[in-house]
Amino acid sequence: MVAVRSLLLIVVLFFAGSPAGVYAADRSHGSTTQAARSLRGSWYSAEGAITFRNDGLIYLKGKKYYYAVSNGGMIQLSGHNSSNAIPYQLAGGRLTLTWDGKTTVYTRKRKK
Repeated sequence: MVAVRSLLLIVVLFFAGSPAGVYAADRSHGSTTQAARSLRGSWYSAEGAITFRNDGLIYLKGKKYYYAVSNGGMIQLSGHNSSNAIPYQLAGGRLTLTWDGKTTVYTRKRKK
């Protein structure tokens, strides 16, 4: 089942127009590309926390998704009944995501 989901993510990103390829988490060996590795861990904002796990799962807005990272600045999310592509930027220790037309900036450390 995991292999089928991984293949589905790759196919979706390929046909979505990723210009130079797709980077997805390889759950069988725990290896990922530099883009995916740089996102690993927990990120925090006023909107809440998100966590990119080593096994290709992300927890975002209270839901669990499988994720794949393209070199075109997109994160492809695949959930139980949905699939979404989210533009992202990673610069200066900040992760910027645009979800449903709203831009949110996350940092690795929880603000007190």
